[in-house]
Amino acid sequence: MNKSKREVKLSVLVDKLCDLGWEYTSGRMSRSGIEVYDDIMRYVGALEDHEHWNEDVFDSVGGYH
Repeated sequence: MNKSKREVKLSVLVDKLCDLGWEYTSGRMSRSGIEVYDDIMRYVGALEDHEHWNEDVFDSVGGYH
């Protein structure tokens, strides 16, 4: 099977990740999911090195700074 390659747009990816941030904010994401989410958002430039998508939720699951 030959799959055609398509261009991946960073802006679309970031928009989808921001939508997923609602899972983070609602407390439905696991601690490991939160850590991976923050790492991805830092990688794409949406967060600074010291930031978390939602500091209150991050702290409530026992996150570390």
